[in-house]
Amino acid sequence: MKEDKVSSTALTVLQGILYTANRKKFSHLVTDDMKEACKKILKSSKEGQKRLKQLDNKVFNLSVPIIEKLMIPGITLHYVLRKKYIEEFVREAIKRGFNQIINLGAGFDTLAYRLSQEFNSVDFIEIDHPATQVHKEEALIKTKIDNLHILSVDFSKQNLEDELKKFKNFDSDKKTIFISEGVLMYLNEDSVRDLFNSLKKLTNSDMEFIFTFIEPMSENRDSYGMLLNLYLKIKKEHLFWNIKKGKIANFLKSLDYEQKFLIDTDSFKEMYLPDIQATLHRGEAIVVAK
Repeated sequence: MKEDKVSSTALTVLQGILYTANRKKFSHLVTDDMKEACKKILKSSKEGQKRLKQLDNKVFNLSVPIIEKLMIPGITLHYVLRKKYIEEFVREAIKRGFNQIINLGAGFDTLAYRLSQEFNSVDFIEIDHPATQVHKEEALIKTKIDNLHILSVDFSKQNLEDELKKFKNFDSDKKTIFISEGVLMYLNEDSVRDLFNSLKKLTNSDMEFIFTFIEPMSENRDSYGMLLNLYLKIKKEHLFWNIKKGKIANFLKSLDYEQKFLIDTDSFKEMYLPDIQATLHRGEAIVVAK
């Protein structure tokens, strides 16, 4: 990502959420407050406004399934399903007494912004690249939200552990949930291991980490279209870390973590779409570790 430019992938996710929300059989998966927050972010830039207009274009809407088939079948619905599960997990964690929620590489995710206004006694911290954070703040946060804190970190130049330790709004004694959605795939394995080790050092109380990971493409060939690799090259996005579902528990054990839950495509189908036919993306799963 350029120093002063937000990620086009982050805008694509927002557009995908709203596209899914506009489809009658999936509209129940996206809450009104999420839709409103997504629209606010898109409206705040020329590129975002263009993507909003596309959602009203019949030709565009008819072309999305074709584009997905060539790239990543079912990906827009997948964005919504993984966000829905993460939100439900965070809400349940707050009920269990977790009072600090930290989103690593938050992008344009709206969870912390929305829940911070609902749970005044919980602190929310978002961490991401400065360009993304500035754009998001300008779009969403018109008045200060006392329990929503923004920490801008350029991961290519700054150390997360160091930056978070000196951040005045971070409390190492609070029960903490860390979130990493759609991020770890862009790191190499050494960086992933460093991240897991850092999170353990940062907290003195209970800590749980909910994150997404991708499997090798060879495990789910039907979930990747012929144009995906070309697209990634054009966008200069490289996917580095992946792991098979059957190996993630041992990977976590080697880092002194315990796998609590693994949520995959079949889990999404059972929980959210038991009676609905849909193309579902396979290849990315969610894990909750402690």
